[in-house]
Amino acid sequence: MVDHDQLARILWLQDGLITRKQALAVGMSAKAIRYALRDGGPWQVVLRGVYATFTGPLGDLHRLRAATLHAGADSRVTHAWACWMAGLSYGPQRADVIVLQIPRTSRARPTGFVELTHRSYDATQYDEWVDPAMARDVGRLIGMSYEPSDALAGAARPGVIRMVPVARAVIDTLTKVRWLPVDWQMDCRHDEGCPQCWRGVTHRASAVRNTRALMCEAVQRNKCTVDELAAELSTTRRIDTAIVRSVLGDLAAGCRSAPECELRDLVATSAILPQPRWNRVLPGARGIYPDACWPEARLVVEVDSRAFHGFGDAPARTERRRARYAELGWTVFPVAPSRIRREPDRVLAEIEAAYLAGVARNTRHA
Repeated sequence: MVDHDQLARILWLQDGLITRKQALAVGMSAKAIRYALRDGGPWQVVLRGVYATFTGPLGDLHRLRAATLHAGADSRVTHAWACWMAGLSYGPQRADVIVLQIPRTSRARPTGFVELTHRSYDATQYDEWVDPAMARDVGRLIGMSYEPSDALAGAARPGVIRMVPVARAVIDTLTKVRWLPVDWQMDCRHDEGCPQCWRGVTHRASAVRNTRALMCEAVQRNKCTVDELAAELSTTRRIDTAIVRSVLGDLAAGCRSAPECELRDLVATSAILPQPRWNRVLPGARGIYPDACWPEARLVVEVDSRAFHGFGDAPARTERRRARYAELGWTVFPVAPSRIRREPDRVLAEIEAAYLAGVARNTRHA
């Protein structure tokens, strides 16, 4: 006999999805399952052995739930989907494939839109994504986390999906390249080239830019720390990690955006400029963190990225900050990211001239 109360609870906890094993456990027969899945029936197959008990299209939540039901209770969403779940804007576009991290002891296999990556990890360490439609019930969801697990649905809660910590998601995304779009990969897969190659954009250049944008965003928005990224990278095989290791050096130096990393590359080519202070407090001031500054020249360089300076009240804040620089006797050299990319030699020459003029001026006043 079917335990309808238990069935209803499983469907509520799992957002209308159920596995074949769970359906049999509540008393449904194999024949009853087949009947529910018949053409025109009320159920549909999502993955092998995972069913949606409704008709119509599946949302993001349903696909994520189905993926975790297939992969097992200790699985965690990772890669591009996890970056999206963490609210990161500069990750690769979500593909049809959902990648999950599973324990090395798991016997789950890839199927349908689910790909798996095996790893040893602490099963108690994870983040959670809450479907926006469930946001109004967050208090109830938090309370449920302290309740005993359901005998069949485990620790599932409606609208809540477990994912790897953000640092792990970022490192997985950037080092498991077979699931990345072409503009995130260092090499072209086609002997004759591809549309990106034909536009004159090298794969390495776009891969470096995208990697910098994602890693910098994760740190800049306090989703994770540089140390956490380094720790996750240290447990990853070295293959396909060269760009990530390079960007980690940019972050350790203090860069917090892709254009700042490009500026750091440019400064490193100069025979005149020493390395500046990157995103550190302005000497003699509080609460001011210029992108780059040379105290000996009293010179500040700020990268005028629209992502940080062009929207909302950011222009007004930028204007006030630059007025404060002038009040303190600092010269500000603003530079657009597009100029760093399109005319790097000219930008470098201008910064070098400003640096030498500042050093000479300070020497006269000493």
